[in-house]
Amino acid sequence: MRRALAEEVKRSLRTDFIRIFKENERVLREAGWIVTDEKSPRWWDGVESIDELLISSILVQMTKWETVKRILQKMREKGVNSLERLAELSEEEIGELIRQANFYKTKAKRLKSLASLASSIGVEKLVKDEGMLKEIEGIGDETAEAILLFAGNVPVFPRSNYAKKVLSRVLGIELSKEEAKELIEELFGKDLFNLKLVHAGIVTVGKLYCFSKPKCNSCVFKELCKYYTVSRNETV
Repeated sequence: MRRALAEEVKRSLRTDFIRIFKENERVLREAGWIVTDEKSPRWWDGVESIDELLISSILVQMTKWETVKRILQKMREKGVNSLERLAELSEEEIGELIRQANFYKTKAKRLKSLASLASSIGVEKLVKDEGMLKEIEGIGDETAEAILLFAGNVPVFPRSNYAKKVLSRVLGIELSKEEAKELIEELFGKDLFNLKLVHAGIVTVGKLYCFSKPKCNSCVFKELCKYYTVSRNETV
């Protein structure tokens, strides 16, 4: 896959991705992303600490981000917005705190496991250890890699269905999640800020535009997307 892309194309992608996402920070914000300092946990809109980022990574599954933000605010008000404090609570008590989330009983169990592990080995160590993160039920490849990137500041690009779909359409070649991940990591290396920006941007494009029936005319990527170019020519 990487051999199929000329170096000129790769250089263009590096430049265009960063330019487009920087020009459209407002659009990213609408999708729940805040472009900020490269090592800040506040990239996830409404999150104020690494602990809250970890908590929200469990809460957001099958739950709207606005609901997660309300739960985090409630936890702050009660002084239980840290993994250390959650470790002191029972699953039932955690469940009452997060009742607004879908599947809250299951998530309470997962949060209890996460809090206990973090208390045992330390949050700073946990957010840099993909293997330990995946030992927690409910944390798979994408969630673990997102935690590594945004909480652990490890330069890794999270594999996701959004990246697979968006990059496949932009390039006009079918990519797997792993190939999409490899491509972005090749383009941006260990550039932490740009890896975060590109992940936030691609997820935003996937959420707002790149559906089964995509909203190509509104998409921030339409100027460089081969899918858009082909579909537009077919309708002429």
